[in-house]
Amino acid sequence: MHNIAEPMIDQMTLAQRLGDLQQQRADNWAVTGSHSRPNLHSILRYPAMMVPSMQGDIIELLVDHVATPCRIVDTFVGSGTILTESLLRGLDFTGCDINPLAVLVCEAKIVIDAGANLDLAATVLLSALSSDVGSSVDVGFAGLAKWFTPATSQELSRIRRSILQVEDQGARKVFWTVFAETIRLCSNSRTSTYKLHARRDDSLVASNHVQPIFRENLANTLARAGHYQRLIQGRNAQPSAKVHCADVRSVGFANDDGKHTIVVTSPPYGDNQTTIPYGQFSYLALCWIPEDDLPLELGGFISNTHALDSASLGGSLRGAVDRADRIRGVSPSLDALLDRPEGHPIVKDLRKVASFMADFFDAMCHIRDHLPGRAHWAFTTGNRRAAGRPIPFDSICREMLCYLGARPVTSLRRTLPNKRMPSKNNMGEMITTENTVVVEFA
Repeated sequence: MHNIAEPMIDQMTLAQRLGDLQQQRADNWAVTGSHSRPNLHSILRYPAMMVPSMQGDIIELLVDHVATPCRIVDTFVGSGTILTESLLRGLDFTGCDINPLAVLVCEAKIVIDAGANLDLAATVLLSALSSDVGSSVDVGFAGLAKWFTPATSQELSRIRRSILQVEDQGARKVFWTVFAETIRLCSNSRTSTYKLHARRDDSLVASNHVQPIFRENLANTLARAGHYQRLIQGRNAQPSAKVHCADVRSVGFANDDGKHTIVVTSPPYGDNQTTIPYGQFSYLALCWIPEDDLPLELGGFISNTHALDSASLGGSLRGAVDRADRIRGVSPSLDALLDRPEGHPIVKDLRKVASFMADFFDAMCHIRDHLPGRAHWAFTTGNRRAAGRPIPFDSICREMLCYLGARPVTSLRRTLPNKRMPSKNNMGEMITTENTVVVEFA
């Protein structure tokens, strides 16, 4: 086991700067709503999005502190908050996520950053949509009739065919993002939860509202893209950006250009099925978007509503206790959480925690193996409860990083006004704070 060394002088300076930043910007970091997610940050309402202003401030300070060329890496990229904040600052970026919908949104943002002429492509799309009077439904999957009325499926099929008339695949990726947001708003699933729960009959969206909702979403996205492209007009060079669609434990995060690595990310707070079901949230959109325009061959990911979440960290309970026992000594906080009297099994709900933590540590080892050398990492975490016990994920994360040789710099805390886990979840108590653990690898 690695020893946790005392902070060096330059780390103390960085800790002080980060502490000052938190004091100066705490009110701004607490802002919620549309004003907190400008430009490309709100083209799709993805679960548990990070606060752009906070992450942008942290990135800026770390880059300034390092004072050498940097590459930003987000190993759990989601819908691309860190991607957007990095590209705005002209920083090269590498990301990863197992969810094809998340990576599609990131690829759409990269297309916009590269200067795509979306207005011209949108003209082609809208012309095709206005002339489409077909009544066919162009997709078929388990649950189609449950989640969409026949008339809504016809309207969505018209939109789908119209997007396919756009020749440029990059532009199509942007329009599929708009389409995914339209599906979220118009399906028969409630928008108040990330899980698939049927709406009441009196809250269903009428089919004649589907096209107006899509057109409004498209207009908003075009406006946000235009605003973003104006923001980056003064950049000195086009940054490189790549997002991998894969399990984080299988991605090679090569840093061939020798730039200093800054990992800024927010890992899932636990297994997706009992925390935030990203795969379940994405299922309907992934069933509608053509596979050729998605960043990964879906295979079994849309075989059912839970397949993607089962493939994510902690998604399998197979050998959970043995895998957790194998990493004993890595995190004292995790050991204390899972300790049990001789002969007593881990309670059922903590088996899910054990499985996730074992997978998460494997992921951390893989990332560090592929990003060796000096680096700064900033992990934003939230602490939930399971089996009536608090799960100190911030402490577990910090201890795992230190076990891998990191030196702790500081932790930043942000108060959350209204962040809750899924309501039909016995682990679903209010998360009131997020903690950003900052460490340095020498």
